[in-house]
Amino acid sequence: MFLSNKTREARHRLTRQYMAEQDIDVLLVRGSSATRGAGANFRYLADFPNINIPLVLFFFRDENRPSIMLVESPFQTEKARKYSWAQDVRRSTNFLQSVLGIIEEQGLGRVKVGTDGFDTFPLLWFQEIKKLFPDFTLLDVTPFFRKVRMYKTDEEIRLVKKSAALVDIAFKEGVKYIKPGNTEWEVIAQMDMRLKRNGVERSFNIISLGPDAVGYPPSGKKIPKKGMVFVELTANYGGYWAQLARVVSLGKPDRKLIDMHRVAIEARDEGLRFLKPGFTVAQSMTAMENVVKDAGMEIRPIYGHITGIDLVEDRPSPKNETPIAPGMILIVHPCPMLGKASILWGETYVITKTGNVRLNKAHDKLMVL
Repeated sequence: MFLSNKTREARHRLTRQYMAEQDIDVLLVRGSSATRGAGANFRYLADFPNINIPLVLFFFRDENRPSIMLVESPFQTEKARKYSWAQDVRRSTNFLQSVLGIIEEQGLGRVKVGTDGFDTFPLLWFQEIKKLFPDFTLLDVTPFFRKVRMYKTDEEIRLVKKSAALVDIAFKEGVKYIKPGNTEWEVIAQMDMRLKRNGVERSFNIISLGPDAVGYPPSGKKIPKKGMVFVELTANYGGYWAQLARVVSLGKPDRKLIDMHRVAIEARDEGLRFLKPGFTVAQSMTAMENVVKDAGMEIRPIYGHITGIDLVEDRPSPKNETPIAPGMILIVHPCPMLGKASILWGETYVITKTGNVRLNKAHDKLMVL
């Protein structure tokens, strides 16, 4: 829907090259509209934003064999035929029976079939397939998808930038509703409305009141006259995620909040010095962690996200030895803790050949309302 034919051809060519190397005849992937985990590989191959239960895609190594997508409703059928990269879209009211029928129809009972994760492939499906096709072989191709999705093209980065820009707008305009007496629902509704009216496909927005930044979906709690409010806005435009995490102070901030804010900025900036090619994710996150600890604070182990089609492609941490390379997208948000108080502060970055570029334009000042 959002990507060019050039991107489609490049992705499919790369995938078929891998399939040839592994002697895999077809990929059987499933995709849902879940925020995390399910559906990213489906989206990678089909460029289709499913809105309901996991759909099914058969993607063949032979480029002359059209990919087959199973969808559930007439609405999905119409949209998939118009917008997805699948060439043969079929409506099904029983996906398992349709899958069995396609395996028979396409002669897949004795070939190697790749799927994107044994943890998500339905056990019942596998059992029923093996009953009818004892020689059926299923292989996990998750490592391939994890690798190719890690590094974004210019076209993909453009969509991440759009997501980041919309998050900035939502925060800048929505923060005006953080007023005593308003509920968490009202605050997040105002912010989310600004995302959705500008084309955001999905969002993941959390908030918390009080000195500890433990965000969660909004509730009916009312904004107090004094204290801290934490907001994290995450948006997906065109299939790609970006995030902004900020705290604001209602009234004059106390010394703890001022100190944690200062340390969060210093820690993030130190981590960014190593967030470039030639270093590992672990080196960057360790540098960030050390600043927090050297300030006499603890750090909550939620350093951010390596993001893309999935909000969490991987987790950055002092133990993640992934080499940093151009095209990676990272959300960096240190979380310093001082006693029972904490803040989470961060935004989205793209890795370039020589360093990193911040995609969110929101300022770093501690906002006082």
